[in-house]
Amino acid sequence: MFEAIGGAVSAFANAAMAGQVSIEADAAAEALEKIGKVKDQLSALLSDTGHGGVDVQLGANPVGQAMATKSMNRYDGNDSFMAALRTLAEQTAQAETALKQCITNYVDTDDLHAAQYNRTHH
Repeated sequence: MFEAIGGAVSAFANAAMAGQVSIEADAAAEALEKIGKVKDQLSALLSDTGHGGVDVQLGANPVGQAMATKSMNRYDGNDSFMAALRTLAEQTAQAETALKQCITNYVDTDDLHAAQYNRTHH
């Protein structure tokens, strides 16, 4: 699932950077505001969900220790809740950068068209 979402965000970002996508700033303002709120919420979650270096205590026997390790890996391993939050935060930042690039592309295109119009009509 992460790959599909990440692939879509990457494709959007690549298209924006290549100048293939543009959007007027006013039209993108609401989306940028929402992205900013999502980034803030993700940042808060990432800073508030740290386990503080405390290991899960499920017993001193080998089974309890194995279950504790598995539990911590589910929380903060490669395929965990924390990994999903970090990936989402990265993709949100990438989408924000791409949207800002789309606004720049729109302004650049608008300025270019204005310059071309002024050359041909003056």
